[in-house]
Amino acid sequence: MYIEFTDSGMVVPDVLTIGYIDGDGIGPEITGAMIGVVNSAIELAYKGSRSIEWHKILIGTEAYEKFGTYVPEDSIKEIQKMYIAMKSTLNFMPDKRDLNTILRKRLGLYSNIRILKYIEGMDIPVNTFNRLNLTIIRDSTPNSHIFYHSSESTDDLIRFISDNYGLNITPDSGIYMMPQSKFRTRKIAKQAVRYSRRNGKKKITILESQQNHEFANWCIEEASAQEDVGYEVVKTREFMKRLIASPEDFEVILVDNVLSQTLVDYLAGTINIEYGSSIGDECAVFEAVQSSLPSEAGYDAADPLSFILSGCEMLMHIGWVEAAQIIEKAISAAFKDNKIPKDINTRPDISPIKCSEFSSEIIKRMNGA
Repeated sequence: MYIEFTDSGMVVPDVLTIGYIDGDGIGPEITGAMIGVVNSAIELAYKGSRSIEWHKILIGTEAYEKFGTYVPEDSIKEIQKMYIAMKSTLNFMPDKRDLNTILRKRLGLYSNIRILKYIEGMDIPVNTFNRLNLTIIRDSTPNSHIFYHSSESTDDLIRFISDNYGLNITPDSGIYMMPQSKFRTRKIAKQAVRYSRRNGKKKITILESQQNHEFANWCIEEASAQEDVGYEVVKTREFMKRLIASPEDFEVILVDNVLSQTLVDYLAGTINIEYGSSIGDECAVFEAVQSSLPSEAGYDAADPLSFILSGCEMLMHIGWVEAAQIIEKAISAAFKDNKIPKDINTRPDISPIKCSEFSSEIIKRMNGA
């Protein structure tokens, strides 16, 4: 059975069909780990009264080998029918185009959600980050353009800007452009409000940079119209100071794409865990935030943690909170017992465990072993 949308919102059946994209490289290994953990948590939480029927969707190399295209139209329609999919790692296309970006555009997934959260038992270099539980929301498909200095089109653009706007751009320059839309910014701000309501968040923080006041102003226009979710506007430098001193002050962050990548890279590099989703008005794809690593495929050496946590986020999205909480508690218990996958293992005295072993250790701790 499928999710339905009514005037009152999303209706989730007790037996729910959800799509999954096995992906490329290590994708099938971490997908198997994620599905095993999610299924076990649902069974434990609901004793058979709820379940997921997993439906495989072909996108990526496997789709190309079978249908001659990396993103078949039938696969897009299947996701649109189910509204929710779990997406594992995908290779770049031969022409270097990003399949993740193509998928987001085809499905209208305009908001990118990244969660950076401390889980008890982790080793962290910033002591205060044991209170970190942050969701960053940004544009999922930034319309950026790079004009390299050796390109003829760049020469034309430099001449046009110099002639019409009086800017002194030297001929050996490259140009990076990122247009910003008021319409898209307000849609992302509205998505942040919906996310906050769904997840019990009380406040949205809008980051304001010196170079980009319009983004904050457009977000304020949307956030100020809501009565049940508060907001604040914080300048970037002040935010970083407060984040390090008191990370618990922040719940949901709205940020433009120029700032967001630096912020996400910093936080992900500090706690070594990043997971999340891309969401539109109805469809949502929950993602493994890691590379496909073809050279590691087949060795059971992949780290499934990001995809498992994205599975938790999917469960929260559909309202199956109890199952998500079971998974998080079991992961924390595994960390405390030094059962740590390679990507977050910072201790030389502990050998990282294999992909299948880590999912098994989580399931054991769900059941009290």
